[in-house]
Amino acid sequence: MKRISVVLVVLMLSVSLKAQFNVNELGKNSIYFGIAMGFNVGDFKLIQTPVQPQNDSIRYMKTTIGPGFNLGIIGNYQFHKYFDLRFIPTLSFSDKGVEFEDLNHQKITKTISSIYLDFPLSLRFKSDPIKDFRIYAITGIRYDYDLASNVKARKADDIIKIGKNDVSAEIGIGFMIYFPYFILSPEFKVSRGVVNLLAPSPGLIYSRTIQRMYSRTFTFTLNLEG
Repeated sequence: MKRISVVLVVLMLSVSLKAQFNVNELGKNSIYFGIAMGFNVGDFKLIQTPVQPQNDSIRYMKTTIGPGFNLGIIGNYQFHKYFDLRFIPTLSFSDKGVEFEDLNHQKITKTISSIYLDFPLSLRFKSDPIKDFRIYAITGIRYDYDLASNVKARKADDIIKIGKNDVSAEIGIGFMIYFPYFILSPEFKVSRGVVNLLAPSPGLIYSRTIQRMYSRTFTFTLNLEG
């Protein structure tokens, strides 16, 4: 994965350098590219299975927040003075956890590591420029494919199996800062999954205490476009 990350960085830098010379020519019906680099923190929204004899050994469970980072290539289509359509294929790494406590007050935390291929499609609404500065709001939908999914794993009975596919709704805000040859855009975004990620595993003691689980992510990204 380190080699993949290095290749992505080199490709994204080359895209940015190639495109940066057209920044002052942007207008309606413009297409331009860039790179996106950021950090994310996430957890799960858990819905517990109603208490049944087969899972009553677990007193409670809660989700724990984990860190991650992401690298992406920006494709931006400005079809209106105030609106952009954005597609940003991204390689994203994240760690999330679920903590359980049994009847003996013993706590057990399960860390779930994921490597996602993200495919977000977003609509961006921009304010009028204030000198070399703009504020924008962004919303969209994202499909994620987890390369590290353990849905087919055959391990001990203390794991939670997570599916490969997720779909999330996204909303966020950002700031466009115009420089002579590029645009720097810090962006804050919240994502909420709409697909139940839990793979059915009746034989797993911890998994069967959860009825449904959904992803939740907060991302801070630096977009460099030109």
